[in-house]
Amino acid sequence: MASGLPDRVASAGARAAAVNAGKTARFLSRSLGRGGGTTLPGHLAARINPGLVTSLARGLPNGCVLVTGTNGKTTTTRIMAEAARRAGLAVVTNPEGANLLSGIATSLLVNANRLGSMDVPSSAIGIFEVDEGALRPAIDALSPRLVVITNLFRDQLDRYFEVDFVAGLWRRALLRLPSSATVVLNADDPQVAYLGEDLPAKVLYFGLDDRQWARPVLEHAADSRRCPRCGRDLSYELSFYAHLGHYACKECGWRRPDPGFAAWKVELQGLEGSRSQVTTPAGHRTLRLPLAGLYNACNALAALAGASCLGVEPDLVQAAAQGAVGAFGRFEQVRFGDRQALVLLVKNPSGFNEGIRLVLSVGGPKRLLLALNDNGPDGRDVSWIWDVDFELCSERTADLSVSGVRAKDLALRLKYAGLGDPAVASSAAPRTPLVADEDIIRAFFTAIERTPPGETLYVLASYTAMWALRRELVRRGKVAPFWRQAQQEGTSVR
Repeated sequence: MASGLPDRVASAGARAAAVNAGKTARFLSRSLGRGGGTTLPGHLAARINPGLVTSLARGLPNGCVLVTGTNGKTTTTRIMAEAARRAGLAVVTNPEGANLLSGIATSLLVNANRLGSMDVPSSAIGIFEVDEGALRPAIDALSPRLVVITNLFRDQLDRYFEVDFVAGLWRRALLRLPSSATVVLNADDPQVAYLGEDLPAKVLYFGLDDRQWARPVLEHAADSRRCPRCGRDLSYELSFYAHLGHYACKECGWRRPDPGFAAWKVELQGLEGSRSQVTTPAGHRTLRLPLAGLYNACNALAALAGASCLGVEPDLVQAAAQGAVGAFGRFEQVRFGDRQALVLLVKNPSGFNEGIRLVLSVGGPKRLLLALNDNGPDGRDVSWIWDVDFELCSERTADLSVSGVRAKDLALRLKYAGLGDPAVASSAAPRTPLVADEDIIRAFFTAIERTPPGETLYVLASYTAMWALRRELVRRGKVAPFWRQAQQEGTSVR
């Protein structure tokens, strides 16, 4: 035993040095106005002590939960975290959306003391959003008791390739979970649902059972049309959006699993949110959500299923969902006197299509600013814009602007959609002039000046374009810094 003492002392010393370096980096980043200190502290600390995340995670008495997926993981994580708090758990989370392992490391070290040990109550639990590509290292480092997967769409093709590739990554990651763990999957997404086949962990499903929102055919932008078991075409009875729906394979017999958590009546209330009647193992419940869109109703259902696996009562999840606030850039409202802007992050065809449908669900012609960048976080390949249904806007647009590094690509796509170019617009469509400016800041303020009093400018922007605009809005005092806004969500349990 004595021979191991120096090693334990050295390990504790390295852990303390890593934690203190991370805390210092976070303090300096925020004090100097260089950012929220959400990623660098964890990255620096892990360089000093590579095993830091694992050792700190072991200090959470109630273990860890991971939430991943292409869309919806931020909202799902936030609702689950708030529901857990209402159930008396002290939640360590990453509300700023820093979802790589370095961001999770930052959230953990914030709750560690200067000696490098977790300083949390016995009710502490970690509930973390995880990037799609980081699920396996997160599972290896955190040994989660629960993993929730929302959906799988084509996104950042230069980084993730096609959905089959990501599904394979997730499959190999989930196989590493023990039988004591639980996995919650979206039954409506065939690639996600198939992940539950033959896992050692317990598997639960959630999904929509409301026919009123089904479309007659699968969208052309659907990313998963083939059976993940045999490779033949799936047959869809119901199609909600993208490739989500009720499906079966006529060749091998594989079909959509029956969800234990199902929304069988969903009332969409425009930008005001939704109300769903849901079935759970504990009986029927009503789930109200102030966040708009069918996809957000699905996110709330995923949160309900995940929180129930933690023993959280459905009524507490309902209370958490009813008080949910959209994350920065997710239909964030910005007031400019007697007019306003609504900013929505869009990053793939499915998300863009749902964003357009949501905007168009509000009556009257729309004033739109569409912004597209191709920086690293956006994905270098922007060919996906040709699968966005811009044609839906052809008769509903009163003012149209494009911006970003790839503004010209957007303008070309809109030309083929019959928007913004009188030479190709149909006689029935309004000939709305197209204003193009690659500078997102200038484009935004020009567009908001053209917006009449009492009306709304809808900004649909890719990741770095949204961030650039938001930084300027922070500088002008129109919105709070993202980390200060997220701080209210409780990065620290103290």
